[in-house]
Amino acid sequence: MANASSAAAPARAGDRVGIGSSVMRGLLAGLGAGVVWWLVELAVNWAFGGVIPLEEALGVLGLDLAIAGAAGLVVGGVIGALGRGDNVVAYALGMTVVYGLLRVYEPPSVFGEGLFVLVGAACAAVGVVIAGRRVGWLGFVHVALVATAALALGKTTITEVQSSYFSKQEPNGFLLVAVLAVLPVLGVAIDRVLAFVLRRDVVRLAALLGVAGGAALIWGKPLSTAAFDDPRPLRAVAPAGAPDVFLISMDTTRADHMSTYGYERETSPHLTALAADGLNFTQGRSPAQWTVPGHASMLTGMYPSRHGAHYVGGWSAGPAIYGRRRVFPLAEDKTTLAEVLHGRGWATGAFVANFANLYRGFGMAQGFQRYEDHPQLLLRPIPHVVGFVQQFSPAFMKKPFRSAQGINAAAFAWMDTLPQGRPAFVFLNYLEPHHWIAAPPYDLWAKDLPNAERLARKGLFTHKIPAGLSKEESEFVTANYDGQILAMDAALGELVDELKRRGRYENALIVVSADHGELLGEHDIVGHGGRMMYEGLLHVPMVVKLPGATRPKAVIDDPVQVVDILPTVLDAVGAPVPGGVQGSPMREVARNSLAEEHINPEFVSFYGEVYNRALRVIYDGPYKLISSSRGEKLLFDLTKDPEENNDLAKQEAERVASMESELEAAMSSMDQKVATGDDPYADLHDYIE
Repeated sequence: MANASSAAAPARAGDRVGIGSSVMRGLLAGLGAGVVWWLVELAVNWAFGGVIPLEEALGVLGLDLAIAGAAGLVVGGVIGALGRGDNVVAYALGMTVVYGLLRVYEPPSVFGEGLFVLVGAACAAVGVVIAGRRVGWLGFVHVALVATAALALGKTTITEVQSSYFSKQEPNGFLLVAVLAVLPVLGVAIDRVLAFVLRRDVVRLAALLGVAGGAALIWGKPLSTAAFDDPRPLRAVAPAGAPDVFLISMDTTRADHMSTYGYERETSPHLTALAADGLNFTQGRSPAQWTVPGHASMLTGMYPSRHGAHYVGGWSAGPAIYGRRRVFPLAEDKTTLAEVLHGRGWATGAFVANFANLYRGFGMAQGFQRYEDHPQLLLRPIPHVVGFVQQFSPAFMKKPFRSAQGINAAAFAWMDTLPQGRPAFVFLNYLEPHHWIAAPPYDLWAKDLPNAERLARKGLFTHKIPAGLSKEESEFVTANYDGQILAMDAALGELVDELKRRGRYENALIVVSADHGELLGEHDIVGHGGRMMYEGLLHVPMVVKLPGATRPKAVIDDPVQVVDILPTVLDAVGAPVPGGVQGSPMREVARNSLAEEHINPEFVSFYGEVYNRALRVIYDGPYKLISSSRGEKLLFDLTKDPEENNDLAKQEAERVASMESELEAAMSSMDQKVATGDDPYADLHDYIE
């Protein structure tokens, strides 16, 4: 390598090359640097728990090569003009400046970019002096690798140290400029110091790579993406003609933003078609306002206080899940729909997009033979070239979860492995509405709004109360949210079409609902979890298509809840209901709807006393009472005031007292223990080896 004299390689020290040759060497140096950026970022992502599938990884490589190659032409021209076309270190550190510039670039202002170019170029000049004489490709790769690794590792470590779960805080402003400019030179300086011990460049580079690899293996936190597979054989045999059961959870979906329930935008045509072929419950509600308790209620038929999977209510009171102590998981002694059906001969599989809150550690995998809970794309850190492209295309590589189409594909692939004739219970969790930036073609309502591109880059989600969104910002958030519902609905349509193609639709039992909704700026609140429990959080879709050609079809305005899903399914397949279940078959519900929210200590710690209260809700006809542990009472007549702007609590004190009394009575029975003899599934292990 050191003897190479071709114009296609970085020049040897002492060579004299013209600007044309420098430009050509800059191009090749850029391509080489692009590969180095890619390899370093892949390694850092692995060590810090990132997930980059092969297709996306190759896409990043293509961008790195294209942008680094083009930038290399400029770098080569500048180096040639300065008469340093013979210096491989100048090419390596020049490309590191480009690497930093990709991260700094944030239009429309160019002040930060200009400042970084000046500071970065000065630091690179210092680095050239420190690095000393290097030759050929080996010298170039050595310096480029050390400088890029120092920058990527240093910046990511600083980010991890100063970030919380709620706020990913990379260095910014002048600190970001300093970090991006200084860290590469620091890496070169450390390498230079090591040269006093390990004089040969190749030996020193090998030693550095070995140490870095060892450190990653010891202290790295790679994220496993392997599915959970229960190795125990399924011995029970389902009754002849037993239907497939599909439970589709449209995570974070509020009913009043679906055209199925009268929304002005056509957001859910496929759900509307499915609802017309079954039972459409217009007054479906969740008993919770976030993922874990909502899904636990969906799978157990119990309210949160009974199934126990909810916020801990006190700091560090719960077990560590994902390294955090905010939630009690679903306990193993609670019987899930999957466990019941599995014990009666159904193959059971779950395919969830919400990898963060339906992770198997939260207890939702109970009873499933296969449980897939991995992310699609998790960038830790975001590659600089990806961040650069996101300035022009904000949705690019922004979605960490698997798409609804991907969830469908995984479910059907699993079903293809089942023995012929074996009925399946398939739990599908779609997550599109949880992520506000809609990608084409589902950005149809957002793309033409004023300042759409600027707002897409701004990052409008916040846990702060009040949220402080302007009317323009709230309209942008809503338009994207609606587009994501449309995207998810398209996947539902594809699921139904595939079931029909396979001849498995008519005899299928299909339930579509949601764990909770989302606030989009109403009452100056966005998001879900810990918020005041307005209807945007609790009113959810509820569609049930029963099996058989003579199935009932109707629009039903009676109130039902997510807790009614389990008893409805078991009633339809002729299975007894486990003890402790609080829901009922949906056409037999006679109780008033309830909801509750425990205290999230992390919210209180990060966002203040506004979150330091538990909430309970009860409905009685058109009236809804919200009661807090701090003594707050809010009463709304949803028929006259669907947007919940007119609190009637002071005007109707007697109604408040009556509903509060009923609420207290209902809540007092939540921790009721069920005698083993009353539970037909107390010996569930007898069904499953």
